[in-house]
Amino acid sequence: MKRIAATLVICCYLGALGWGVFAHTLSVGNASHPVMYYLVWDMFCGWSGYETRHHIVAEGESGAHYLLNPAPWGEFRPYGSAHRPDYDNFAVHSVNIARNVLARTEHEPIQRIYVVEENWSKRYNRPEFLWKLEFEEEMQPHSYFHVRVTYDGDGNLLERKHNWTTAMYQQDVMQDSRMVRLRQQARPFLAVTPGTAQPANTPFIPFATAVPNNGAIQQTAFEFPIQQ
Repeated sequence: MKRIAATLVICCYLGALGWGVFAHTLSVGNASHPVMYYLVWDMFCGWSGYETRHHIVAEGESGAHYLLNPAPWGEFRPYGSAHRPDYDNFAVHSVNIARNVLARTEHEPIQRIYVVEENWSKRYNRPEFLWKLEFEEEMQPHSYFHVRVTYDGDGNLLERKHNWTTAMYQQDVMQDSRMVRLRQQARPFLAVTPGTAQPANTPFIPFATAVPNNGAIQQTAFEFPIQQ
């Protein structure tokens, strides 16, 4: 009886794994049910080597800047040290937080609202005693800041850019001499994945090109200690 049960478990496991490989390879039913999340191979492909935080900044008519998060009345932290805006990976909902804070605080007229993305390597998240065991150099965390989205004073979209890692990837591709030669010799084509057509009523979100080196990204000192 135990052998039969063990055989059934192994067959079910291998069958589910095989179906996941088949569905992911041929794009057949790979998003048909939430359970497929545990079967397809790309379930962890979004992990990054950089920690990301979002800062919502308002610019007044006088040129003064106001940090809108965390809110004056406190901030909701679903887990760990990350605030609610940090879970907005595509930076599309932070403007609602900005409107809410501006509507309930006293301030001068606002001209611009910025969503600034801060990134630092996740290796700096480890405790200092673990750092010393692995690295000889001192632990000196630093961050990279990147303006992700720009709104006017009423919260209307003016400019949207890719996240920092994508912008850096595009910049490397555009500036690499070998890639430039390959683009000149290559033949363009359009790759289409079945079942990924965008609905007609979905609003189009424009993306800016990769940010240049002249001030858009700055290396600066890490401003606050990492909470363990």
